[in-house]
Amino acid sequence: MKKNTGYIMALTVMLLCSFTVVHAQTGFFIPNKGKVFFSGDTAAIFSNVINQGQLGIGKGAVLNFKGNQWENDPLALITDESSNGNGITGQGGIIRFLASDTSFFNRQQVLIGGYNAAARTGPSFANLYIANPWGVKLLSASTKIRRRLHFEDGHVLAEDNILVVGDGNPGSITGYDENHFIVTGNSATGGFLLREKISQADGLVSFPIGTTAGMYTPAALQLNNGAPDDFYARVFDSVKTNVNSGQNMVAASVNKTWQVGQLLHPGLGEVSITLQHLLADEGSQFQAKRQNAYVSQYINGSWDTGYPQLTPLAGNLTTGSPISNSGINTRNFVNTLTANAYFTKLTGLGDTSLYKTRLWFSAYRTDYRHVWVFWNTNPEVNQKYFIVQRRLSNETVFSKRDSLASQAINGASFRNINYGITDLNNYSGISFYRLLMISYNGDTTYSNIVAVGGHPDGGGIVLWPNPSAGKFYIGISSLGGVKTVVIYNAIGQLMLTEEVNNRGFIEMFLRTPGAYMVSFIGHDGHLVETKKLIIGGH
Repeated sequence: MKKNTGYIMALTVMLLCSFTVVHAQTGFFIPNKGKVFFSGDTAAIFSNVINQGQLGIGKGAVLNFKGNQWENDPLALITDESSNGNGITGQGGIIRFLASDTSFFNRQQVLIGGYNAAARTGPSFANLYIANPWGVKLLSASTKIRRRLHFEDGHVLAEDNILVVGDGNPGSITGYDENHFIVTGNSATGGFLLREKISQADGLVSFPIGTTAGMYTPAALQLNNGAPDDFYARVFDSVKTNVNSGQNMVAASVNKTWQVGQLLHPGLGEVSITLQHLLADEGSQFQAKRQNAYVSQYINGSWDTGYPQLTPLAGNLTTGSPISNSGINTRNFVNTLTANAYFTKLTGLGDTSLYKTRLWFSAYRTDYRHVWVFWNTNPEVNQKYFIVQRRLSNETVFSKRDSLASQAINGASFRNINYGITDLNNYSGISFYRLLMISYNGDTTYSNIVAVGGHPDGGGIVLWPNPSAGKFYIGISSLGGVKTVVIYNAIGQLMLTEEVNNRGFIEMFLRTPGAYMVSFIGHDGHLVETKKLIIGGH
């Protein structure tokens, strides 16, 4: 304990000495192997900073930097209160970049972070606050912030450098809005914002970026499944047919291209990407069909068609109020987010071409008065609602029984969604059910037809008419799990074999009158059910 106390005292003396010379020299300099530790309260540095040694900022300490340039040597350290002031695993204090108190010196500040993003080595800030209305420009090296980047005023201009936030996690970015964000540049070569180890538990993670001051066009992503990963994002002006070359697509797009990368496990997992654009950037063709806007990925040599295709919602990628002059769209990507992927926004016709809804539909009688009608979707794309329709065997047309709205958020889901309704039905004959699916743009699609008998036998299999003159029908609920239908005559001879192939309605024919046994074989080879069939004379 005495050793630790002496160490803190020595650090305090060093700190006091540093403040003594700050006003007498042109810079605040920490030499190689030198150590300075700010243990608490608020302090200020008015000159440039060169850190070649170890600068500690303890929990509760605030260091206001009002000089022009801060430079970290690649071998320097910025520590916190952990390990007696020598570690980087604690909460740490705040380093705040502020404009000078003298208006003559009000200008953009420069930060040479000293971090190597490729090697993952070099100094990193625990908490960095931006409070300079002229902004802070990154120069010559990447910069890493372990815990929190907070905007009070101004921007961070990444130039052609990488700003890393997080340390084994995505860290925290706060205070961002349309006036305070990371400027990645307005060309195809510029800076990036990288956030470490985003996981499913982190939910939606924002990348508050824009091309220039006043052009806030952020992105956000959510890892839906897959291992935690490092993701980066940047945005630049223009959309071209080949990303950086080819025909200019400004009229058909929002004149922004977002570059997003998944670094540790590229091309694996499901990621939802949200992009926010300025309404003023919408081209004439985009504006004319903006109700069918979607996020498009450049893949296989062209911009693809995506879903859902919806009118952009008000921009909400901000820590402030929703931004009315901006619009957001979201799309899921499954195993296509590479280490170097490009995205923009285009408009379509509201039809489905990339993904189509996959439907599993069935029905069965629960008792003499009710039928349970149920279905499952995965994926579900662009569906607005579902209508359950029924036709009794003594009727000629289908009629509506009930309707349910889609449960897919924004009209698209790539997970199992289950639906179901109970239909009041005491009809003793055969009832036929189907599903009418209505898309967001009004297109209609019918499901398969399922036949339900008048008695609750629980097997989900019906056969009619019986007796039959030769032609008969078999209705198989998906609940029955039937793979094959086999028919034997009265002396046990095999007469007919029919593969179901996921059909719910099968037409069959037997020519010879007599008694037959119709057996239904499941996918595991076991007998599901046997029904007796009588074929009369023709």
